[in-house]
Amino acid sequence: VQRYVERFLQDVRTTAPSPTTPAETHGGFLILAATLGKRTAELHLALARRTGDPAFDPEPLRGSDVAAFKQRAADEAASTLDLLRQRLAQLPASTRDQAQTLLAKPERVRTRIMAGENEKPGGLKTRFHGDYHLGQVLVTANDFVIIDFEGEPARSLEERRAKSSPLRDVAGMLRSFNYARWSALERVALNLEERGRLESAAREWELATREAFLAAYRETMALADPAMPVDADLLRLFELEKAMYELRYELNNRINWAQVPLQGILAQIDAG
Repeated sequence: VQRYVERFLQDVRTTAPSPTTPAETHGGFLILAATLGKRTAELHLALARRTGDPAFDPEPLRGSDVAAFKQRAADEAASTLDLLRQRLAQLPASTRDQAQTLLAKPERVRTRIMAGENEKPGGLKTRFHGDYHLGQVLVTANDFVIIDFEGEPARSLEERRAKSSPLRDVAGMLRSFNYARWSALERVALNLEERGRLESAAREWELATREAFLAAYRETMALADPAMPVDADLLRLFELEKAMYELRYELNNRINWAQVPLQGILAQIDAG
């Protein structure tokens, strides 16, 4: 996927603009993204089957669960902003302004986390992949094999075994599309002027890929199990929580990459 986005942006850089739709531009790739959405739904449906094993059987998702999700996300966001403040001087100059912008908006971050009612969310809590992104799927014959089910390595075994909304996996994959977008821009754009020209094309690619993936996921889930809806508020919450996790990871391991999740977080908290 990363190579595809980079090739696409290189083509945009060297060819004249043409009035094509995203479907015309990325047709074959969007079919692949839809296949990934379908396979992701099939994974979640398989994990939601009742087998009589209490460690795996699904449970109702309640309002109290959503309140706990939000509190965890708020606590982790606060820890992330603290870490960002500590690492501020170590950030590349090009990233420091974005970091300061985020640090100036702690209340905006909390507002986005707490948004949505979700008093009666519906849906199920199940086991799920737990660390789902493009690096965890293998492409074979225009299809996908999903690998590495150990969950996020920075979390405890107890956390990784806990049931939650499978939308956490969906959010992880959507974040991975965003990572591919920003990473490709960083690699392809040679200067700020060129970056500005390529950002629109990169954004359109990400939106088209998200839509194809989510449409196939929703359709597959709705046909098989109406008890597992795609809650937009929960999905936004999990996307923001995942981006905060990514930022902590980059600050601790690859500080020159911190700009990628930073840009994603700022876009999410400033969204209408």
